[in-house]
Amino acid sequence: MMKTSKTKWPFGWKMGLGLVLAALILFLSFYNLEYYPPTCFDEGLHLLVAKALALKGLYAFGPAVGPTVFFPVATIFNIAGVGLVQARVAMATYLLLTVCAFYALVLRLYGHRTALVALLIFISSPGINLLHWGRQVIGDVPAGFFFLMASLIWFKAVEKDDQKGKLILAGILLGLAILTKNQLLLLVPAWLALWVADRVYYRQGSHLDFLLPLLCAGCCVVAWYVGQRFLFPVGQQLAQRNVEEWSGSLSRGILTFSPRRALDSVKFLTGKDTFYAWVLPAWLYTALLGLQRSKEGLRQAFLALVVIVWLIWFILLSVGWPRYAFLPLTVTAVFVARLFHDLTDGFHIPVEKLWSAIRTGRWDFAAIGKLALLALLAIIILRPLQARFSEVVSQKDTSPQAMAAYIEAHLESEAQIETWEPEICFLTGYQCHFPPVWAMDAAIKYVWYDAPPPSQYYDFRQHDTEYLLIGDFGRWTHLYEPKVVEQCYELCTSIGGYELYRVKTE
Repeated sequence: MMKTSKTKWPFGWKMGLGLVLAALILFLSFYNLEYYPPTCFDEGLHLLVAKALALKGLYAFGPAVGPTVFFPVATIFNIAGVGLVQARVAMATYLLLTVCAFYALVLRLYGHRTALVALLIFISSPGINLLHWGRQVIGDVPAGFFFLMASLIWFKAVEKDDQKGKLILAGILLGLAILTKNQLLLLVPAWLALWVADRVYYRQGSHLDFLLPLLCAGCCVVAWYVGQRFLFPVGQQLAQRNVEEWSGSLSRGILTFSPRRALDSVKFLTGKDTFYAWVLPAWLYTALLGLQRSKEGLRQAFLALVVIVWLIWFILLSVGWPRYAFLPLTVTAVFVARLFHDLTDGFHIPVEKLWSAIRTGRWDFAAIGKLALLALLAIIILRPLQARFSEVVSQKDTSPQAMAAYIEAHLESEAQIETWEPEICFLTGYQCHFPPVWAMDAAIKYVWYDAPPPSQYYDFRQHDTEYLLIGDFGRWTHLYEPKVVEQCYELCTSIGGYELYRVKTE
């Protein structure tokens, strides 16, 4: 088992690389915010919630995404006005905070070199897709920020005795992570497993090191859900909605099983998008490091447990949507960087050994192997990084904004629109009628589990809306039967993936 190299880089090199990397990250975080990535269904829903919170003081969303997303966006709406760019500025700020927390965590664990390489993998990996998800008003990246900060502070607390303040802070951050994205409840079984492992095997921490953060996290979550009843006028309805969404999410995406979906998830985790299939070797290496009976071993074991518990759920019990693997792949990026660091003696190019082999005609297979690994690492980082840079710079799908502009220019202000494209409703401010909550369950079962389409159960004509807007999401979930649309509606315009219809008159 190789040890992490602590070789120090010259200050000038570190300063120069740091400035270049910081400039690159800032550019990739904020450039072309309005159009990359194109706004979509999930973001549209969250934008409408933040808008209602900003303008009306109403909070109306269940446990899937929490107040740590909606309140910052609502705040920036109150300061700078309601708009997609303003909301994404708030999310890009979260993105930067997540990058900083990620680097700080790896720096503390493994040093500058591994932290730099892990950060480049984190930014560039298409499996993690940090820039795509991090710019949108969704909860995955903010939840990752709170988790990384909680882990960093907890690691610091366990290193020394009598660190109750840090344990409490780590627990609060853990609670905020769970509130931000309810799937982070998967951290609880990993935490409990580590607690048991420490009592039985490691013996590096006290009961308080595990119990106090868990209690603080629980209090944080409970305080929010109890506080909803008193903070908002619709507190009773919010409580009921939370119960409904938790029960619904269990059946549609949290506790489900499909052999086909499990196979697709395995293919995703072993494909080139996820570090060119280095997920398993990197995890196994970290798990091996985690066998050390030391505080360092305890830290390795914690991260390894988080990843394996989450990925078991992702493969066996979830719908396998790639975004669901954001957090374990974020942690796995650290594992991959550490493994390559140790295999290449601290990312060291063996120039002298290679030159000696060339002069003497004797092959140094160890040096050649290290060079090959460094070349592979460059491919893992540079090819995806170029693709991410190209996406940010060149992608400019204006169809949501163009459809919104058409609606504002051609529809009367009191017009009502039947749709499942909430991003257009946010961009226009028009009154929209959305399908009922159960339609989401039906849509997920149709898309992922070969169930009948929601259009068999949902008759959108009964709501007497004059206009019908069908976009990528409504089309993908087959919510609106094409034959019924053709019989009852006439096409007004088609822009990008959106089609706007008006009901036919007799």
